[in-house]
Amino acid sequence: MEKQVSRHNHRIFGRSARLFDQAGPEASAFLASVGADVSLLLSAEGDIIDVAYRDPSLERYGIDDWIGRAWRDTVTVECVDKIDALIEENAKTGTTRRRQVNHPASGMQDLPVDYTLLTVEGMPWRLALGEDMRKLSELQQQLVRTQAELETEYRKIRDAESRYRTIFHKTAQAIIVIDGESHAVIDINLTGANLLHQPAERIIDKPVLQLIEREDRAKLTDALNAARHGGTRQNLTLRAAGHPEPLLGVIEPYRESGRGNLMLSLVPAAAASAHAAPEGADTALLDSFPEALVLIDRKGMISIANDPFLDLIHVLNKSLVVDRNLNNWLGASSVDLQVLLSRVREEGQVRQFSTVIRDELGTTRTVAVSAARMSGDADDQRIGVFITEASRRDSQFAVPAPGVESGSSDFAELVGRVPLKDLIREAVDVIEKMCIEAALRQTDNNRASAADMLGLSRQSLYIKLRRHGLEDFGNASS
Repeated sequence: MEKQVSRHNHRIFGRSARLFDQAGPEASAFLASVGADVSLLLSAEGDIIDVAYRDPSLERYGIDDWIGRAWRDTVTVECVDKIDALIEENAKTGTTRRRQVNHPASGMQDLPVDYTLLTVEGMPWRLALGEDMRKLSELQQQLVRTQAELETEYRKIRDAESRYRTIFHKTAQAIIVIDGESHAVIDINLTGANLLHQPAERIIDKPVLQLIEREDRAKLTDALNAARHGGTRQNLTLRAAGHPEPLLGVIEPYRESGRGNLMLSLVPAAAASAHAAPEGADTALLDSFPEALVLIDRKGMISIANDPFLDLIHVLNKSLVVDRNLNNWLGASSVDLQVLLSRVREEGQVRQFSTVIRDELGTTRTVAVSAARMSGDADDQRIGVFITEASRRDSQFAVPAPGVESGSSDFAELVGRVPLKDLIREAVDVIEKMCIEAALRQTDNNRASAADMLGLSRQSLYIKLRRHGLEDFGNASS
């Protein structure tokens, strides 16, 4: 018999061709299906004569039920044209390109199979060899989901950037963002560009020193270096190049992408003087007193402190105490300051309130505190606190801190000097506040659980939290 070369392969087995004469039907069927995940034996009309598949999990797709059905009837509607194209191409060329079709499955995702249809010479049927594409399809779906999530996140980032860029440029204060190392301008808002009378694109990447008059450049350089290396705000007055009026500058250091950069805010000194004068006057007045004086708000946050107060607590400079709560140093616990503030709110002033002061060296000393409300708006009311060192016999009213033992003699000294109703009121307030603090600590600051523990409604608890100044409990330093 003359050997026929298949038109599907450039070379087929030749030397061992006679060995295939001994192959039986089962061996031929095995060889026909071994190269594919799914193999279909088709009639000339495209009906499925038999099926073979490698993965047992494919059985749940009902592949065995395809036998006797038209191949085009086993695929989804949108894939029918692909089956017709495969059969038509096979009739012309004997073999086809690979095409992916989907087989529907009840209660499951479609089964994707990538088929090649070929005709074996001398055989009356066609052979469809398919590759299981489920893993690839799953990866494609994951890629699509990931792409959708990335698009969503990118849209959020883009919207946030647009929003904050708008806020940045709409801010009434001139803001210049400066590179911490090179002191080049990274960004500037429209207010800053208008203040300097230059378009923003000409200022960006330009050394910030070139925007300042020559006589103020050394001062600005020192302030920039001090802010970056010291991590503290720096205030200075300078003149911008071509700007006739002096400007008040505030330099704020911040970290960005692992680098220390700076933000320079500029306002005309004349516009800032109305706000700066009272604070400057307060500071000068407080520094002239020989005893410790601080100005605090209704929650105890320090706005101004004089030098004797820094000496009393052994702190180097005022920037380390401003915007911090006075209870960091005053009182055996935060209860002392709360009692003091409560009495100031009710009586307007308190004289010779006995407590302790804790300095940065760990030393505790007895002090006498006098406090009074200062004139001002009710929402921004300031309280002046006058602190002097005192011996124990000079104290008039001392409130024991939680966990600190207090003898009955402490209260005995007050009889005849403080009205009984005042003693009872203060004692009840202190005990109530201590119980609320204990409940919040035990419930890890869970307000609902603390209310249940205390037998209060949540509304009543919130009212008491506001009355005792505990709205920010858990965030403030004790």
